[in-house]
Amino acid sequence: ERGGATIAHAWVRGERGRNRAEGVALRGDPPAEITISEDDARFGVDVRAGQKTGFFLDQRDNRRAIRRHAAGLEVLNLYCYTGGFSIHAALGGAARVTSVDLAAPAIAALTQNLARSGLDASGHELVCVDAFDFLARAAERGRRWDLVIVDPPSFAPNEKARQSALGAYRRLARAGLDVTAPGGRFALASCSSHVTEADLIELLALVGPEIRIRAISGAASDHPLLAAFPEGRYLKFLFCDVG
Repeated sequence: ERGGATIAHAWVRGERGRNRAEGVALRGDPPAEITISEDDARFGVDVRAGQKTGFFLDQRDNRRAIRRHAAGLEVLNLYCYTGGFSIHAALGGAARVTSVDLAAPAIAALTQNLARSGLDASGHELVCVDAFDFLARAAERGRRWDLVIVDPPSFAPNEKARQSALGAYRRLARAGLDVTAPGGRFALASCSSHVTEADLIELLALVGPEIRIRAISGAASDHPLLAAFPEGRYLKFLFCDVG
């Protein structure tokens, strides 16, 4: 028990690369899915087999930042997973939110999270497709969004993958900027410690010299950085003005 909170359940996840649901209960018997609240947003979380811990808690402050800037905007959320950024954008007054993810279960979970958060699904476009394919088709059709969020999975799980990852981030950033409306905003995230903040700034300068970086942030304040472990600064979130 810490600070008046009692730990009812504790689950240790399976090793990466194995079946993540093959974990161990250290306390209690945690259900496969729980419901959490983040401000007035509500999310179903698969604590046993979902990505990371089932929810990307480290992006909390960045979701709040998106919410503060979303009012009246058409928002595109790429690699949306279960809709963290999408839900907060909608609660922040976005005119419409388009959410894209290749995983059908993630899109299904997002649909449920809209209902949990009291949001009308008619204001949302949910698309189950590869993000690169979606961006290519959207550009061909001349579609544009006022705010584009690009939060992909790690392209660089190790140092060996760094160069190919930088190429993927560069292509993704260029494609995302191609569908960002003039005068719009663009957010790019990386969750790999092998890709640095300087790397992201450099690639943005190459693909979008018109970009002005408004803010650079990382993991939420409850993810402190150990001074002797710089790899712990894995999450980078760049929020930019375009044009």
